[in-house]
Amino acid sequence: MRIALLTLILPFVATCLLNGQEELPLRLHDKGQSGRVQIDKVPLGVKEAKPKVPTVEELLEKSKKGEVDADSMWVIIEHAKGRGVTAVDIRSDGSCWIMEKKLLGPGKSSPYIIRSSNEIPSGLSEKILGIAKQKSILFAESIGRAVAPAGAERVKIGVSANNGRSVHSSSSVPFAQYPEEFRESVAMLMEVTRSFPLNRNGLGVISSEFVNPRQARRLTVISGQKLIAVKDSGRDAKELSAIVAASRMPGRRIVVTDPTEWLRIITYLNYDRPGSEAQEGQCLISVGAQTYRILVERASR
Repeated sequence: MRIALLTLILPFVATCLLNGQEELPLRLHDKGQSGRVQIDKVPLGVKEAKPKVPTVEELLEKSKKGEVDADSMWVIIEHAKGRGVTAVDIRSDGSCWIMEKKLLGPGKSSPYIIRSSNEIPSGLSEKILGIAKQKSILFAESIGRAVAPAGAERVKIGVSANNGRSVHSSSSVPFAQYPEEFRESVAMLMEVTRSFPLNRNGLGVISSEFVNPRQARRLTVISGQKLIAVKDSGRDAKELSAIVAASRMPGRRIVVTDPTEWLRIITYLNYDRPGSEAQEGQCLISVGAQTYRILVERASR
């Protein structure tokens, strides 16, 4: 009788114990030669390691470090007290272009004076490019927050790689708030460029700015401004026309030296002004699905 009773109780107790335990997590193993997947149970009390998800602060801190790819750069200097603008353009072929104009009054400026040279002191262009492509400089992360006096000199920089396929630019920042190494390099470059010869082949300077699609619709549909379609020569193009280069690198000053190309740009500029031969002003172009405002400025001859 006792043996029969124990036989009935033991299976019941074992079943209750098994039902009271939590289901064990399973771990998959690689398939063996038989093609079957082996499954192991993780021991109780042991948790599987999970990858740590970085916080927003950690992601921001990581984004400040390192540098971007770049093989050319430009520096736009807005001189103190409204004295004018100087644009320094260091190209991937090793040449350096200087474009300077003076402000003559509200909305008025002198023509650009253009200088250029293929010879820059060894290491200077590489040094300033190496500083400019640092993320902390481009994104103004290491720049002080001190308030600059009104009318102080301001600087913005841009870099590009692979013929404008990759472009980064900074906002306009008081020059005094940039790191000392960068300020010294720019000052040295400006000193060197004073000896550059005048480039009398420069016919004019163009630059672009991106136009928001909604604004473009308002300008073209409501205001009636003409939108001129310009074909990009492709990602693998070895050389770019001035107007395509300007659209690929908004904010960069591009010197136009080809008379045929300059005539085409002037035609764009006067597209909706029959009989006009203006050589300065603005026009709208579309490159693919994007719209840009092209600023055309003449050079001193």
